[in-house]
This record gives sequence, structure tokens and C-alpha cells, in this order.
Amino acid sequence: MNAPAAVPAIADEAAWAEAFIRRVIEECPRRQPTSHDERRAHEIIRAEFDRLGLDAELQPFRFGDNLYRNLAVHFGLGVLASTVAKRHPWVAAALHGLAGVSYLADSTRKGFILRRLQGWGASQNMVAVSPASGEPRLRVVFVAHADAAFTGMLFEEWFVRRFGSKPGPLYRPMKLATGSLFASAALDAARGLGLVRGRAADVAQTALALPALLTFLLNADIVARDTIVPGANDNLSGVAGILLLAHRLLGDQPDDVEYVFVASGCEEASLGGADALAHRAERAWDRERTVVLAIDGLSNGDLFWFTEGEVRPVPLAPRLERDLRAVVASDEAFADVEPFAIPVGGTDAVPFALRGFEAVGIGCVDRDLKAPRNYHLPSDTVDNMDPTLIPPCVDFVEALVRHLVATR
Repeated sequence: MNAPAAVPAIADEAAWAEAFIRRVIEECPRRQPTSHDERRAHEIIRAEFDRLGLDAELQPFRFGDNLYRNLAVHFGLGVLASTVAKRHPWVAAALHGLAGVSYLADSTRKGFILRRLQGWGASQNMVAVSPASGEPRLRVVFVAHADAAFTGMLFEEWFVRRFGSKPGPLYRPMKLATGSLFASAALDAARGLGLVRGRAADVAQTALALPALLTFLLNADIVARDTIVPGANDNLSGVAGILLLAHRLLGDQPDDVEYVFVASGCEEASLGGADALAHRAERAWDRERTVVLAIDGLSNGDLFWFTEGEVRPVPLAPRLERDLRAVVASDEAFADVEPFAIPVGGTDAVPFALRGFEAVGIGCVDRDLKAPRNYHLPSDTVDNMDPTLIPPCVDFVEALVRHLVATR
């Protein structure tokens, strides 16, 4: 075993997690991506890693600070294109195409076009490594983001229950909105070629513009409010979870296994920190021997593993899915853990999965609401979560890690 000489024990994990979350919120109340408070939260987390004897470092990167401004820019451009389509169809086709291609590339991590025009700021990941003695047989990477989200009407419970908690036009909103941009570009080109004209073309153009218009308005509302939530559950509970995992796992770490604990930045700006780390990982980590576990919200619902992909699906590696199901079957306490398809957004697992790593997001979702309770709301406070749910969630992740260690 190559663990630190002494791993501090935590007698009451739920109480420790609650105190940790309260401290971070009190000292870093506005953890907007790229902000001073985000950086300060990472320093607090580094101190916890230091207590465990881990080699921790801040890995800098640059990224945007506001996902919702980025969405408003993309789909606002689509709305603008629709307003000029009748008179200038080729201009509209170019603008619709630019917005569609840019957002598709953005969401699939292929590249950033319109996002880069908005200006990027400095952020960082806090990365702590407990290395193997030599070349690792298995590397397990735990990722939980330290930044917090903006809020708006889009996240209010009445809106989620009405539009987002059951199949309907807003259940996969980004797929619909992005698709409408490409469909609008095709209609614009048909106008330009004289293939369609008149009232039918006008009606079709208006209908295709509605998803982009709605997406623009909902995200512009969030930008205008400029309010960052406390982020107790989303995702300081996840950060507390990976720290608890470190306490549990380091005492009997096998010599040929490496553990990497990451508090990521800019997740709420669209997975910026995970994207930066995954880019590094392509050059440094063997895909066949690396598993990434993104821990995202360990209260305010029941535990699930996530299937992801807001515009295009991001498949879960079959071998990792078998591992998850094996752990569920191994203990009655895990019998209710199952997959949940995230309708919009994603976890820090996505940039890794898109680069060919085995990666999965794990977190809690309210089964009725189809989202964590208090998700991206000012009510996401310590008092509105149940810290006693964090240790049982950590139990599942720990069981998964031990299964991976035993079978890989």
C-alpha cells in the first residue's frame, strides 16, 4: 500500500460535510466561474487535501464565465437571422448556420466559436494525486465542481414541473433549439434559390424561429438577474463527497492504483474545467486504464447515474455500465440506484466521455421533479438539504471504486 502514513478519521461524516459546506458558502458566497470566490473555494479545498498528505496543485486554464450569456448570444443570433430572412435569405442562412454550427461544436466539445468572442477569464482546477508506486494498473479520477450557478425563471419549480419534468417540447430543449437553427438555414437557402416563397414560407420561418426565441428569452432573463446561488447541494455536497472518499480510500490504496481527486472550475459555465483537464488527460493518461467519476449533487433527491448529451447523445461505456449494475446488485442498499437521462446540461463526465474515456456522472435527482430539489435556486442552501444523505451516496461510489479495483 502506498497511502499517506496517517489518514485522519472522520467520526461523523454528515456533520463534517455540513460544516465544510457552510464554511465555503460563508467565505465564498459568489462562486461564479472565473471569480475570486471560485479561486478562494479552491484554496479551502487544497487545505483539506494537504491535511490528507496529498500532492495538490492549482492547474490554471481560461474559459467563459457565463453559460447563459453564451446561450443568449447563440440563439439571439438565430432570432436576428429570422428577422431578416424574408428580405435577405442568404444573410439569414449564413447567420443561422453560424449559430447552429457554433453551438453544436460547443456542446460536443469540438471547438468554441461564438463563445470565444465573448471574452474568457482565468480559472483553475484543484488536482490532488495519490500516485501508484509505478505505472498504474488502474487510475480512478473523482471530479466535483466548486463553482456555483446563476438562477432565473428557467429553474423555478413551477416552470420545471410544467415543462421540464415530463416529455414535451421543452424536455430536450437544446436539441430542439439547435435543430431549429439548421432547419431555418435550410429554409433560408430554399428562399434564396426561389424554391419556396409566399405565406407558407413565412409561416414556416416563424414556427422555426420560436425555439430560438424562447431559448434566448429564458437565458437573457438569467443574464439580467446576475444572481449566483449558494450551491450547497450543487455542488459543494459533491466536493464534500470526494473529500470523504479520500478519507475512506487512502488508508488501503493498492500499490498499482492511482487516485486523482479534482475540484473543477467553470462547470457551471459549461464544463470548462473538466474540458481543460480532459484535454490534458488525452496526452497523459491511458484511456484503457482510466475511469472518471463525476460527483454532482449528493442530496435533495435519490441517487442515480446519468446518461448524457443535450444535443447529441454521449454513450456510457458498456464496460462501465456493467460495473455500475454489478454494484447495484451487490447490496440491497443500492437497489434503487438506476440510470437517469439528463434532459439539459451535463456533468463533468461529458468532456472525458467525448474523448474516449470511461466516464459517468453520479448524483441525486428528485424522482417527481426530474431535477434535484432547489436546483439552481437561491434556496440551494445548507438548511434546504439533508447532509445525512451524503455518506450513503459516498457508500455507493466507494463500492464502485472497490469493484473497479478488484475486477480491472
